[in-house]
Amino acid sequence: MTTFQIILISILGCLGLFGAISGFRRSIGRPAAVIILIISLAGISAALDPNQTTRIARAIGISRGTDLIVYLVALVVFQGFVVFYLRLRKVRRELTLLVRHLAILEASSGDGRGRIRRNATEAEASDP
Repeated sequence: MTTFQIILISILGCLGLFGAISGFRRSIGRPAAVIILIISLAGISAALDPNQTTRIARAIGISRGTDLIVYLVALVVFQGFVVFYLRLRKVRRELTLLVRHLAILEASSGDGRGRIRRNATEAEASDP
């Protein structure tokens, strides 16, 4: 076993442990924890037996194991971008709804200024 394999297995083991603990504590979602654990175990398996990726790649019609890993990483990164984009759209939509709600509250407030009153410290901090 090479030094690189030892380092890689250690890092992937820590990542898998993080996924398992975070999933158990529910600080991340269970599906995310399972995905982290599966990726970590697959990486450890590939680090222990690098020829295994070549065998799997050839079984599905890809000539090299390295190409298989590159394709899988590209798919995971693309999926991550899609998930990030969808979450960003959701946050933007929620922010739009919140701003609309605040605008309606400010417009309908009866203080004569057309806005919600700020407390003294906020008013003093915002004045130049």
